[in-house]
Amino acid sequence: MGSLYEPRRDWRMGDLVTIDIVTSSAASNTDNAALKRTGTLNDSMTSFMGIPMSFGHINGGSLAPSIGATSDQEYTGTGAASAANNISGQVEAVVTHVDANGILTLEGRTNVNINGNVISIVVTGYASPDDIAANTTISSNQVADMNVQYVGIGPINGAHQLPWLQRVLNKIAPF
Repeated sequence: MGSLYEPRRDWRMGDLVTIDIVTSSAASNTDNAALKRTGTLNDSMTSFMGIPMSFGHINGGSLAPSIGATSDQEYTGTGAASAANNISGQVEAVVTHVDANGILTLEGRTNVNINGNVISIVVTGYASPDDIAANTTISSNQVADMNVQYVGIGPINGAHQLPWLQRVLNKIAPF
């Protein structure tokens, strides 16, 4: 909190503010995917533009062009992810905008790489300069429209995708 006896600081874009994050969340996701595609094509051509397409007879049967094809594709995949997070710590945020009334727009990001899985903590929100302590620190409870995103990319998230060859075959398969 600001003091009545301290001069009010003029905040500018690019100034740094430390946000003390105090939040907790729990989430889980289970994904079971199954894809089955079966197709059959049987066709024979008996005439072409009114001309019979018979090429003779063998053993009592006629020789006529016919086409037959069968396709059977199947994919099954499963994946599961769960997380229970108590995010506490500090994220350095940058003042990206100062409104005419002095309200600050804050944005900050921290990335952590654990065995190829990149976890990002992205923080955005609005703060009153009066709530920022003299050491430029503010509690996340005092940030309006606080948005904390805990986002991950890496091999664990890749388990929810069809293998690349299966995706190609699904696009080019005629039936």
